[in-house]
Amino acid sequence: MTAVVVRSARAEDQSALAVLWAEAFTPPLAPDQWLVDADRLAHTLVAEDGDGVCGSIYGLPKRLRESDGAVASVHAIGSVAVAERARGRGLARRLVSASLETGREADWALLFTGTPEVYRSSGFTSFAMSRTLVGPWSTASVVEAAAGAILRESVGLGSLGAVHDVYERSRSERLVLAPVRSDRDWTMAEVRMRGATLYRHIEDAAVVGYAIAEARGGVGLLHESAALPDAVDPVGVRRALLGAVAADWASAGVRSCDLATPALAEEEAAVHAFAPGAVRQHDRTGMTRPLRREPRLDGIRHFTAGDYF
Repeated sequence: MTAVVVRSARAEDQSALAVLWAEAFTPPLAPDQWLVDADRLAHTLVAEDGDGVCGSIYGLPKRLRESDGAVASVHAIGSVAVAERARGRGLARRLVSASLETGREADWALLFTGTPEVYRSSGFTSFAMSRTLVGPWSTASVVEAAAGAILRESVGLGSLGAVHDVYERSRSERLVLAPVRSDRDWTMAEVRMRGATLYRHIEDAAVVGYAIAEARGGVGLLHESAALPDAVDPVGVRRALLGAVAADWASAGVRSCDLATPALAEEEAAVHAFAPGAVRQHDRTGMTRPLRREPRLDGIRHFTAGDYF
């Protein structure tokens, strides 16, 4: 059996990593989001045996909001993959250990997984967050589309520049876990939500709120939304945005919805008319591990489709 070496990724590993991720993840993981990270090779470790790359792990530095308005330095782990030929030999644990060593100066580590048992032996513990509302929605909310000026465009590289301030101010000291997004985080969000519709609510030539949504297979997906907390009527801003989304979903024949909204009072008020029968779903895929200290995540936790890595 060939010995496995864990090392930093090199430029020539890129095609092998794309193949590994396509095979290891369902649905296949495309490298698009990884490619926009200029420091991706420094953030990636690979495992290599006599037949080539047989494992990977990606450790991305992030800044995440914590309780009491604090911001933590976090080592965010993703793209943990092991080729079938190398499984059953503790390689995933070895990759995690090596990645944690590279991120040891961070406050704590974070990952999201559907197989938490793989990571508990490495010191990770699970947490839950009320991330989405799922269920039927009401076409009656279409009438709200008349409130405010709503502009639409497709999400792509550079499209979210106008909403940075709304995102940050809507989450500051109100949510925990939500990132303080760097330029790289924003570019990754644009890649993750590429092709969805960005709805911007404009008042006095300024963006006071936005939503990112799409219809997929008869299901309406609200990926992200925000309104300025000091807007004259933040609930009204949200209702106007949801009304515009509703108009498009009604035309597309959307039957049910999956709304990624934090459990804030104004979010609940706006969503109630839009989807009165939708039920809160608890995401339990998140796991944390202390590095320099314990995470402080008491409060309303939220992560959007654009925040995953």
